[in-house]
Amino acid sequence: MKERSKARARTIEAVALGFLMVNLAGCSQESGEPKTSLFKKQPGENRPDVSAEDPLKITTEQAKQMELRTIEVLRRTLPEELKIPAVVQANPNMTTPVASLVPGRVEDVHVQHGDEISKGQLLGLIRSDEVGQIESELISKLLELEAERKQYQVKMQLAQKIYERKKVLLEEKIGSRADLELAENELEQERAALRAISDKQSAATEACVQRLKLFGIERHEIDRVIKTREVHHLFEIRAPRSGVLTMRDADPGEIISAGKTLFIIADLSQVWLTAQLSERDVSKVKCGLCVKAQVEGYPNLEFPGHLNFIDSHIETETRTLPVRATIENKERILKPEMFGTLTIETGKASALFLPSKCVQQVGEAAVVYVRKSGDFYERRVETGRSLGDNVEILSGLKEGETVAEEGSLKLLGMALQRLSK
Repeated sequence: MKERSKARARTIEAVALGFLMVNLAGCSQESGEPKTSLFKKQPGENRPDVSAEDPLKITTEQAKQMELRTIEVLRRTLPEELKIPAVVQANPNMTTPVASLVPGRVEDVHVQHGDEISKGQLLGLIRSDEVGQIESELISKLLELEAERKQYQVKMQLAQKIYERKKVLLEEKIGSRADLELAENELEQERAALRAISDKQSAATEACVQRLKLFGIERHEIDRVIKTREVHHLFEIRAPRSGVLTMRDADPGEIISAGKTLFIIADLSQVWLTAQLSERDVSKVKCGLCVKAQVEGYPNLEFPGHLNFIDSHIETETRTLPVRATIENKERILKPEMFGTLTIETGKASALFLPSKCVQQVGEAAVVYVRKSGDFYERRVETGRSLGDNVEILSGLKEGETVAEEGSLKLLGMALQRLSK
């Protein structure tokens, strides 16, 4: 039964389209017919007049087969929107390049393009003989100073003993005060020499710290070298933030210079949608307007956001103005370089609006089917703006009337079939 009803519906629609081309010559406003009448008997035709005053009587069974549904005519407030093509881009403010300040050779890489990255995660290892040489020089200098320190410590201990003995001899009135002062002076010289060694060690360490800072080596690495006296030629590259690895430009064995960007990490929890606004629509937009984003990969999903950038100049070749919206992307559904649509809400419109499917075009006329006492009456209407899937009704209907929504095209087919008889 359902298949027969669908076939019948298709037949009606086909008949409607056929008669639209053949029998609608009298439908134009120039014919002088009343505004509510679309179909009128032509001179010489042997059939009764057909006008909008004649109802289309639909039985309950027919309505069920046609899946006929109605809607009340109401004043609605709808958003006025601009729809423009757009492209998803990673937010540069949430994108971080990861460079190696250490020159050398890539020893190993632990991540791949597209990987989810956690803050602090090991990305790769760099072998740097240049940095290792600086650390080696520090160790050599520290060992040299340490040897000097031990020599001066021995001299200071001897000077301390001589001083103590001279002091005892003076107390026993065997030695002279001049000998004691001479011994004290020699002791202070040895202490000063030890302090100088400490200052040299600090200066050598600080000089190494400053040199290694240029390569991004932290102080704790210097402290490790000083403590262990071991030179590390391998240096870790770790992620400064969490996100998605959108670029990897490092392979094991590759020779790199200091400052080369090896990785890019993007936090895609928030993305940009960039678009080109037509010059004629520039006056309609401003920063802060609500927007909706749709992409081809997820046509049934909408992503809300706000317009937060409008460029200061028109592009001369395209006569368009670059605009940008920030879109929340907590589920990481939106991917950079996806194509989509940016819908900008420019205002509100309050009027009689009907779904577009309620209104049928017959030649140059627009008609709806008004329900009264269970029957449907054809009514010409004047339409205005189209907002999304809705069309504005300027005249021909009153608020509170009921019109066909689903099945409106089938009612038009029935009217054309009646005309053909």
